[in-house]
Amino acid sequence: MTSATFVPGPAPTRLMRLRDLPRRGLVAGGGHVREICGHWGAGGELHWMLQLVELRRPEGVLHLPPDAAHTLAGIGGPQVGVGPGAAVGLRKERVLHYAGAFLELRRPQLRAAELSRVLVLSSVPARATPSLVFSDLHGVPALPADVRAIVVRSGRVSAGGSTATAMEALVVPDEARDEGAGLGVVADDARVLMVVG
Repeated sequence: MTSATFVPGPAPTRLMRLRDLPRRGLVAGGGHVREICGHWGAGGELHWMLQLVELRRPEGVLHLPPDAAHTLAGIGGPQVGVGPGAAVGLRKERVLHYAGAFLELRRPQLRAAELSRVLVLSSVPARATPSLVFSDLHGVPALPADVRAIVVRSGRVSAGGSTATAMEALVVPDEARDEGAGLGVVADDARVLMVVG
């Protein structure tokens, strides 16, 4: 009888097609929001949540979870102004920290042809402190051990038996992260935004 060594395979991931996720309207203005992923406690208390806001008209307002810190990342379309009076501009490939109960977004001028897309990461600091990180991935990249999700902006990323392309995400289940299993990521000229931590 020969002995065998068990080698765990890549951790499973969930493929999320952002365009197919349910959407709800913004509190005010023209556009909608889609919930991508997140983690809640046994009593329903928020730990962290990642949402996609798609702004269609000159302005939009999103109600944010209370007692949470927020990080915004521009991932597509024309630049938006952020906050009361739209004092800060958020362009593609930029990350911005934001505090407040409402997120006010404005486009400098109406551009009907293309949506402005913003990822919103909300987290309660006492429970979780993830961050948003843009990265270029090629071949078999070494990723941080605490990656929670990979949103693909361009190119292709495969992990855990799933492959994501532009406007898709790979979400790492908490149990896979807890086990410390490798994701086995293979990337083809991908530009991604990762939720890390």
